[in-house]
Amino acid sequence: MSRIDERWAYGRSLLGLLATITIAASSYPAVAAPTLCKADELVVFSCPTGAHVASICASKNISNSEGYMQYRYGRKDSLDLAYPDVGAKPVDVFTSGILMFSAGGGAWLRFSKGPFRYTVFTAIGKWGPAGRHATAAGVAVEKDGKEFANFPCRATETSELGPDFFGKLGLNEAKPDEEFEIPEAFFPK
Repeated sequence: MSRIDERWAYGRSLLGLLATITIAASSYPAVAAPTLCKADELVVFSCPTGAHVASICASKNISNSEGYMQYRYGRKDSLDLAYPDVGAKPVDVFTSGILMFSAGGGAWLRFSKGPFRYTVFTAIGKWGPAGRHATAAGVAVEKDGKEFANFPCRATETSELGPDFFGKLGLNEAKPDEEFEIPEAFFPK
């Protein structure tokens, strides 16, 4: 088994365990996050970031050989950004990665548009009060390689991000020097 295969297998089992812990710890029924996806699309990721919503929407037939995936940011009645065009292949636009750290982990998708690089992510770790598990999710934006803006999810996100989904699309894994580190703005103060 190659290093990448071992990493994906470990990440898949870690994310499954963390999802089970998160679901078991919740005593309230889940409420679907608002989304900018249409009824006939798959909600890959979606969360409210305040007055706006960040969503990644895909065609229901998404795979490594067909379908589309698009990042959308804005409001239902007016999008600030929709990228890429619906005809683009996800493998040509998005890079994926998993996060692994002590007592937690996560997953992310990244794309670039001009001087901007957008990273959509979800993670869980022991950064809550008194070292309790807490989640962090949202969109981190860099401009010319420097932190530009951060849009944390302001409520529970909907997410399909993870090794199984990335594998289904055949997405490229980030190179070691392109790994994502969660900006401080996403952690509780």
